[in-house]
Amino acid sequence: MKKQLLGVNITVNSKDEILSEIENYLKGKTKSSPFVIVTPNPEQLVYAKQDEEFLKLLNRADIAIPDGIGLVYAMKFIKAALIQRISGIDFMSDLVRLANKNNWAIGLIGGRNGVGKKALTELQSSYQNLRGWALEPEEMDEEKMAQHIADSNTKFIFVGLGVPKQEQYIDAVKKQLLKEHAGRVVLMAVGGSFDIIAGAIPRAPDWIQKSGLEWLYRLIREPWRWKRQVQLIFFLSLVFKEKFSHTKK
Repeated sequence: MKKQLLGVNITVNSKDEILSEIENYLKGKTKSSPFVIVTPNPEQLVYAKQDEEFLKLLNRADIAIPDGIGLVYAMKFIKAALIQRISGIDFMSDLVRLANKNNWAIGLIGGRNGVGKKALTELQSSYQNLRGWALEPEEMDEEKMAQHIADSNTKFIFVGLGVPKQEQYIDAVKKQLLKEHAGRVVLMAVGGSFDIIAGAIPRAPDWIQKSGLEWLYRLIREPWRWKRQVQLIFFLSLVFKEKFSHTKK
C-alpha cells in the first residue's frame, strides 16, 4: 500500500510485509516483470519536485521505502499517517540474507574505486554460501548488463550510483530485462550503502540510528555534505505548504 507525500508514492507497509511480498514475487506467486525498489528521502522528494522525469521514475517503482526520519514525521504531520522508517542499507542487508537463505545470486553495480567489489567480498565473508558478482557500469552497457543478469540467473541487483543516476540506470536495465524476458529480478537503488558495507565510511552508532540523527552524524563526519543538507530546509517548506493547502480544503 502506498500514500503520497509531495507527489511521491511512499510504501507504508511494514518491513516484514514488504519482505514477504518480495519473497513471494521471486517464488513465482505474483507478477513476472522486474521488481524495482527505490529509497526516497527528503532530499530526493525536493529533487522530484524540480524534475518531473525523476518523479516519474520514483512513482514507477514497485516499492518506495521511507529512507529518512523526515519522511516519517512529514507523513504524520500532513496525513496523520504512522509509518515505519526503513533505512536503505538495512533493507539491503535483509535482502542479502534472503538471497543467502534461498541460494539466490546477487549483483552489485557501482561504487567508486572498486568499493562495490570490496562490499561484495565483505558480504561473502559474512555469508559464505552467498553467490554474487560486482561490476561497474562502464564495464558493460545496459543491454550487455541485462544479458549478464539473465545468463547468470541473478535475482537481486543493488545499484549504488547516487541520485538520480542509479534510478535512471535501473530504469534502463529494467527495459532491457523485459526485452530479454529475463524473468523475476529485483533491482534496488542503494545510494552509498556499498561504502558503509565495505568499511570505507563508518556507520553511526545504533543509538544515533534509532534517534533518527544518522544524517547529522554523516554531516559531522563529512562536512562537505552541508550543501545537500540545505535541501532539508526546502523539504520543510514544501511540507508546511502541503499541510496548509490540505487544511484550507
